[in-house]
Amino acid sequence: MMDKISDVTRQDIIDVIRNGFVVSFDEPQYDSISGNYIVSYRAKISYHGRLDELGFLERLYDLDNMPSNDSRYSNAHGDISCHLRFGDYEDEYWIFQDERFSLRQGDGDEALLHFLCMMLHPAVRIENSRWRDYLQKFNELLREDGYELYPAKKISGRDIYEARPYIAPPKITWPENLFSERYKELIEYGNGPSVDHISGVVSWDTKRHFSEIMIEFRQPIQIQPNRYESRTERTDALEVAIDRLRDYDIGLVVDLQYAQFLPGRVEGAIAAQFTPALFDIIELQHDELSDDEKAEYRAEINAEFTKSNLPFQLNDNGLIEHTVEAEVLSPEIIGLLPKIQEPGLRELLETAIIRHQQPDFQSHRDAVEKIWDVLERLKTYYTDLDKKASANKIINDMAGGKSEYQDLFEEEFRVLTNIGNRFCIRHHETNKIDITDIRQCDYFFNRCLSLIALALQYLDS
Repeated sequence: MMDKISDVTRQDIIDVIRNGFVVSFDEPQYDSISGNYIVSYRAKISYHGRLDELGFLERLYDLDNMPSNDSRYSNAHGDISCHLRFGDYEDEYWIFQDERFSLRQGDGDEALLHFLCMMLHPAVRIENSRWRDYLQKFNELLREDGYELYPAKKISGRDIYEARPYIAPPKITWPENLFSERYKELIEYGNGPSVDHISGVVSWDTKRHFSEIMIEFRQPIQIQPNRYESRTERTDALEVAIDRLRDYDIGLVVDLQYAQFLPGRVEGAIAAQFTPALFDIIELQHDELSDDEKAEYRAEINAEFTKSNLPFQLNDNGLIEHTVEAEVLSPEIIGLLPKIQEPGLRELLETAIIRHQQPDFQSHRDAVEKIWDVLERLKTYYTDLDKKASANKIINDMAGGKSEYQDLFEEEFRVLTNIGNRFCIRHHETNKIDITDIRQCDYFFNRCLSLIALALQYLDS
């Protein structure tokens, strides 16, 4: 039983469910009803949404087979139905004190996480309510204790949420994490034209479409040019992104003030940038946008990547990644972490995932080394057996008694072990084959993780 949610977080969550909470705007918003500008509002929804209390509890618990607290009834269903009908409970939040529902401190995390996910289920939530504010607030609280709620699947086109371990995204610093820096091994700068081996496949038309999106999101912002003066200037997110890149001195950057007087104007001037520099501007513009604008901006940029069949994506951290066709890491695999009983194995895999999610080349190399450490530790999972017998048990369980799968998995374990020994993964002697490309790192990581993720699902609890 996992018990990571602290009593402070648990009480904060219960207070949010009971009393609601205040949501503040980034900037004052006009309220058409009052005719005034407002800076915040109170979000409050009922935990059982469109259902009554009993209907909600029936979706979470087998009330017919739970004990009654009233001697007149044989089970919890009869007990609760009666007391709800006659209004015997002090308020609708009595469930948080009833030991049968395992929502109290010391009852573990699982029941509370299921409760929160059920609150947000499409069959429960009222779509035009403030339920999205609750999702954001729950995650704000849960992430402090290592969980988050995420859209795991859909029903009738609507997201169903589940809980998973939360792995904090890397803190983005500039300019070392700009696209042109992260992939600099694949970009050649010289006396002649620069050569781009990573994003050179992006066409002029696509770059022009990107420039149109960037102009669409020229969100106005206020800046203070000089920290010693109170004077502010009104500018926009695109202009600030370009100025920042110019300050970093990473190559030629468009002058928007001058470009507006040229044929083709601003769109053409932006599209004419060297593609890695254009991607840098996209990342910096994302960094300048408000949270709501960030999500829409990512959606439009990624739609263009998809439409143009390009292997890139602007991720939630605002970084353009070169996507791997066979990317194995998924929410489902991250969701396996708390089910790993052996703490050392769990920590190694979590570290490998964190490193793989970092944007820079060295982190991806580190992730490959860590995932091979996971593979080696996995082989010794059954501590009552020696390493070879433990590995054989894992393979036998994966094969399910079928010799063809037995041969397949034995060969894959053997091949991955050889790869770890031949390349600069587990050993770094001069006779080992070096890994010099982030895409090679991702290939090795995903190949090894694929076998590990499958094996984890067959381990004895």
